[in-house]
Amino acid sequence: MGLFERLAEALNPQTEQGRDVEQAQRIAAAVLLLEMAHADHRHADEEYVEIRRQLKMHFALDDAETEELMAAAQPEASKSVSLYRFLKTLNDGLEPAEKRQVLEMLWRVAYADRHLDAHEEHLLRELAEMLYLPHSEFIRAKLAVTGE
Repeated sequence: MGLFERLAEALNPQTEQGRDVEQAQRIAAAVLLLEMAHADHRHADEEYVEIRRQLKMHFALDDAETEELMAAAQPEASKSVSLYRFLKTLNDGLEPAEKRQVLEMLWRVAYADRHLDAHEEHLLRELAEMLYLPHSEFIRAKLAVTGE
């Protein structure tokens, strides 16, 4: 970090903290998306393509930034025994409408292969509850993605 960056951070520490919070939210969302892709115990290419697409669109990332986020999230998803800290990060920092967007992202990954496995739907229900979203939001997100 150069002199000007350190000076700017010293004068405005919120900027660096804000970036850290935003990055933590991005990683938390990416970890949940990876967990969704693994919920049916298959590693479908369509699901990984959809994860990248969702991250890119939702967070307005370019290809390189999307790959960096995936690279940061994959070890977190692999070593994590609980999703609690990722859910806490999202619950602490997102408004209900933003959490609904995350739920839609999860639905899009689960439905990327045009098949909704029972394990995927179960995880979707649990995550919706842990994001403190009412069942009506769970259904609304499902309909937005599946078109049923």
